[in-house]
Amino acid sequence: MINDRFIELLTKKLLDEIDENEADELRCMINDEECKKQYNFFKTYWTQDQEQYSNNDLMFRRIKSRIGIIEDIEEKEVKLRGLQRISLFWRSIAAVLLVGICFSVYYYYYYPYFSKAKLLGKLEIAKTPSRVKSRITLSDGSIVTLNSETTLKYPPIFTGQTREVYLDGEAFFDVAKDHKHPFIVHAGKMSVRVLGTAFNIKSYSNDSRSETTLIRGTIEVTLADRPSDRIILKPNEKLILNSATIGKRVANNNLTAAHTDSIHTNYALTNLTYLKSNDTTIVETSWVSNRLIFKDEAFNEIANQMERWYGVKVKFKNENVKDYHFTGVFENESIMQALDALKMIESFNYKYKDETVYIY
Repeated sequence: MINDRFIELLTKKLLDEIDENEADELRCMINDEECKKQYNFFKTYWTQDQEQYSNNDLMFRRIKSRIGIIEDIEEKEVKLRGLQRISLFWRSIAAVLLVGICFSVYYYYYYPYFSKAKLLGKLEIAKTPSRVKSRITLSDGSIVTLNSETTLKYPPIFTGQTREVYLDGEAFFDVAKDHKHPFIVHAGKMSVRVLGTAFNIKSYSNDSRSETTLIRGTIEVTLADRPSDRIILKPNEKLILNSATIGKRVANNNLTAAHTDSIHTNYALTNLTYLKSNDTTIVETSWVSNRLIFKDEAFNEIANQMERWYGVKVKFKNENVKDYHFTGVFENESIMQALDALKMIESFNYKYKDETVYIY
């Protein structure tokens, strides 16, 4: 029986888009007598009518017409030889190749297997607004918890050799183990590859810094502008990406490895942040438990978190205030209660009007 791989390679050959390895594979297949007959037939057919294939409907009618001719030949051969198996054979081959050739040619640049860029149009989209968190279960059993103002794109059913999703925002992943199908998260400038583990990714498009925090298992991170690098994280480690100030920011945070490049993305590998030395509270994943925790963070970074946490806009009227650093824990406090608490640590004023906080 002619298989799908033969149809795929034959299509690439007819489109002149087959590489050397695939050409060798096709030549091996053609050693089979059935494949050789079909290869010669469709190669001759394609060469004769190639110009008319620009119209897909016309292509479909012509292939169908040729199959009709084949069936007429079959009937004559059956009458002459009395072999019903020939008719059945040709009808089976014609049906398979009709579907294979038509769909391969027409969908070659649209089917996700051949073009991941086209795959995005076929993904499910989960979005969370500000002040809202949600949890979804993917088709493989993996559980993803989405933080506020987060978008996750994922296929309804995972197919192919990998399980790939696309993240803008922050999410905690508890990935189902499947050693044959790695799980890959594309988030901004990084891609995180795992087999089965638990980790947190924070990659908002409007934040200057992205983080990947590993809780359990092992993950491998690659960067869009440095694909040859392979950054391996072990449990309780965190990868931070920052365009300019990464070395300075992590110098006082148990830095274990760092890299700075004036052209490429800067990254550093460090440890998880615990609220206190004798506490098991992990700052990076505290949001999953509905707690807004920050430790020695700049006010402008905290403001980004507050915007998503409380559903407000924060605007600084005094640029110097942005550099204030705070440590704090908020659970049920309102935005004004939280700001009043921060005012007890550093001197600043604020005004709240129309869902916007003005800080000066």
